[in-house]
Amino acid sequence: MKLGIICEEMKDQYGPVAFETVEKLGLDFIEVCCNFDPDTENFIKALPETKKLLASSPVTIASVGRWNLKANRGGVIVPEELDKNIRLMNAAAEVGCPVFVCGCNYDDSISLYKNYGAAVEYFSKITEEAKKLGIKAAAYNCSWGNFVCESHAWDVVLGEVQDLWIKYDPSHAFNRHGGYLGYLDELNKWLPRIAHIHIKGATYLNGECVDDSPAGLDQIDWNTVFVLLYKYGYNAGLSIEPHSAVWKGELGEAGIKFTIDFMRKLMLR
Repeated sequence: MKLGIICEEMKDQYGPVAFETVEKLGLDFIEVCCNFDPDTENFIKALPETKKLLASSPVTIASVGRWNLKANRGGVIVPEELDKNIRLMNAAAEVGCPVFVCGCNYDDSISLYKNYGAAVEYFSKITEEAKKLGIKAAAYNCSWGNFVCESHAWDVVLGEVQDLWIKYDPSHAFNRHGGYLGYLDELNKWLPRIAHIHIKGATYLNGECVDDSPAGLDQIDWNTVFVLLYKYGYNAGLSIEPHSAVWKGELGEAGIKFTIDFMRKLMLR
């Protein structure tokens, strides 16, 4: 397994500062998250400089993703929106990234059946391109602009699109279960289809999330998560995602270092 981080809060996700910081932390990789159209265009424009940085650093880019893209409109895939992901996926492959992450939005104007049809069509096109590029396409399990984010949807969409993988964040499933342990059952079922994992904490009181505290200082059962990772032979990326509104500045830096130390103790290979 490899341990990396999302550098989004540095305002330099994949530039010199990000590479220097990640290397100093002793991490293996950077994850790039493109949440809006300018993020996608900026990553593509920066390809020449990013490739130079990669050539001179032991740090790699292990995941590139696009969140919050609305390609499903009335059950029809919008060509321009699909093209944005195809272009970003090609850019990911150009920097040697093995995983491309995306989602498919739900359209309330049509039936659940038609939404599933759109999702199958959309991810079929995405995975077809991913296979050409020699990388894995994965649906993220966050519900932001994506409804293919939990087990009942994966039963349908991944059952039909055999080459589609999952980007899994235990905290999202933990939140959907109101802080209870159902997320471990989901992880146990789907780990063979998981290509990339986010490391983000979550802490609940009285059924409400009080903080996305650093992993290891939270309520997710990371010991059992790792038992399952070893059970299924998971050997891909573990990407730290700093996400707390409390752990910022010097405290945030301390939280990241705590999570790194905590995860390293669980990573036996």
